[in-house]
Amino acid sequence: MDRKARVTRKDVAQKAGVSVATVSYVLNHTKTVSEEVEARVKEAARELRYQPNLIARSLITKRSMHVAILVDNLNNPYYIKLLEGAQKLAAKKGYIVALMLQDHLNSENLDQLVSRQIDGLVVTTQKWKGIYERIGSLIPCIGPQDYSNKLLIDYRHAMFEAVKTIKRYGHRRVAAICGLEQGTDDPRICNLKEALENEGMEVDQELFIWGDKDSETTVTKGYQAMDQLLKRGREFTAVFAMNDLMAIGAMRCLREHKLRIPEDISLWGCDNDDRDEDLQIPLSSIDVAPRSIGEELMRMLLAEIEGSRVTEKTIRGVFVERESIGVCKH
Repeated sequence: MDRKARVTRKDVAQKAGVSVATVSYVLNHTKTVSEEVEARVKEAARELRYQPNLIARSLITKRSMHVAILVDNLNNPYYIKLLEGAQKLAAKKGYIVALMLQDHLNSENLDQLVSRQIDGLVVTTQKWKGIYERIGSLIPCIGPQDYSNKLLIDYRHAMFEAVKTIKRYGHRRVAAICGLEQGTDDPRICNLKEALENEGMEVDQELFIWGDKDSETTVTKGYQAMDQLLKRGREFTAVFAMNDLMAIGAMRCLREHKLRIPEDISLWGCDNDDRDEDLQIPLSSIDVAPRSIGEELMRMLLAEIEGSRVTEKTIRGVFVERESIGVCKH
């Protein structure tokens, strides 16, 4: 066969000894055939290096087999793991995944997504609401804690365990560096307040340091938030950081103020970043399995695209205690 000639489904059908329609059933997953026939078709397609004409197929199926995932940034390993989980599942289903960053997104970009006939969007950013309101009625969109609550990230059990742990070590004054704009109903902060109240510990609003409208949770923001907290002059012995990046920034700030972890201040974060083990003090954290979150979000998106029933799922966080939490010395 001429190497320059494009391999067609007819070629695959002849090599596999089946009809062209059967090849279409197998490659498009539109009709069930016997395992033996399916294996022959796939082997023939592999040997001939058959590549489907996706443009032609999209005209028939009205699908581009192209989805996108929107993340806040790539500085946080949480999003890298989430993307790995999402792309792994998408690849199995024959979808291509485009990555988009919140920092470079505007209304025009969102409109372009729709005009390029992208099949659906996974949204993992804090600005989910505005995005959903703009394009949610035009293409399938899915995200954690979305309007339909299809995927719930449950921090509550892990947060209760964290607060019980610090109380057992003698801590009573707990601060939080949030990174988000004040007034958020983020479950991590809500669960922290609930856990403190449940253990009979005061929720001092002056010990909660909020971010600005940009809602950034970076190492730099963690440093700045901890510096702001120290300047308020209010007593505290333990701190929760919205994520591990902010916790790392807080650690740097505490060291510059000659405060030791955990002898002077105990600290825990969220996301269970792999880099935490390389820190001078291993960081306690809440692990929410971001790869599983990415896989579940993509599963739900593809189900919605394909008209299947989207089943609900809850991923429960787990508190991982390390050396950044210790006995209160005050």
